[in-house]
Order: sequence, then C-alpha cells, then structure tokens
Amino acid sequence: MAEYIFYTTEGFTQAPDGKDIENCQLLGRAYGKDKHDALQNLLKENPWIEHRGFNPYEAIVKELA
Repeated sequence: MAEYIFYTTEGFTQAPDGKDIENCQLLGRAYGKDKHDALQNLLKENPWIEHRGFNPYEAIVKELA
C-alpha cells in the first residue's frame, strides 16, 4: 500500500496579529491501494473533515515517496 497526503485550499489561518492568511490546509495522510482507497481510509479515521465543512473530494492528493 502507498501513503498519500491530502490538503485543500479551502479555509484560512489566522496570524497572531488577528489577520486572516489564505493558505493550504492539511487534512491528513492515509494509506491505500490507490488515492481513492486512501481517501476512504482518511475519512473513516477523520470524520471531522466533512463535519467541519471541507469537501474531501476536491482535496489535492499526492503520493508520498
């Protein structure tokens, strides 16, 4: 099985000075036979992703070496 990382451009971060910063949000990493299998494993292990309003099907996925 391969390991994949999932991240999104949805959302933002707040700097210590209170200003919003647009950046990528790391959703997590998961193992799977392919990226689709890994996504299903990610969602099983991290139900907060959908509960917080992220669209995991729009996430950027990269296989880790």
